[in-house]
Amino acid sequence: DWYLPAYPNGFWAFNPFAWQLLFVFGAWCALGGAKRMGRILSSPITLWLCVAYLVFAFCVTMTWHVPRLNVFMPRWLESWMYPINKTDLDVLRFIHFLALAALTVRFIPANWPGLKSPWLRPVIRCGQHSLEIFCLGVFLAFAGHFILAEISGGAWMHFFVSVAGIVIMSAAAALFSWYKGEVSKSGKRAKSADGDADLAGGGT
Repeated sequence: DWYLPAYPNGFWAFNPFAWQLLFVFGAWCALGGAKRMGRILSSPITLWLCVAYLVFAFCVTMTWHVPRLNVFMPRWLESWMYPINKTDLDVLRFIHFLALAALTVRFIPANWPGLKSPWLRPVIRCGQHSLEIFCLGVFLAFAGHFILAEISGGAWMHFFVSVAGIVIMSAAAALFSWYKGEVSKSGKRAKSADGDADLAGGGT
């Protein structure tokens, strides 16, 4: 197994070599991979396979929370499926992600009017700055855990911490979008000024 050393005990909660697959796959889709898979994504076979897998995943997850349901799980399936490795991005987790992505693309087209709703704008901005928001989320997770452990672990405090985290990440995403827009405007103004200088004979 490939791994990178980590401080202090050498353990990575998320294997960067494995979870990098999600970023690479997302980049491939953004660079035209999604269009190449258009026929596959629009196929009814793909639709029903995704639905069936998500229903299966839901049933398996329910056995974790309701032990009495575990009697319906075949032993051969348990021995093949477990453990579902989160650290190294188990293939079942990756398939779950693909199934959700396929259904999202199928039922929420790029021109869906709801995507322009101000209520969804914070979610879209967080997605546009996913890496920055992920890093911020790691810090907020530690901060939230500290608050729940040291101050109060009640339901209202859980609710407050969750809402505060969403608000902070949404505000950070809005700030990132604003800054990116300002940088883009500055670059365009600089190019325009250079072009005007060239037309006026001021260029070298």
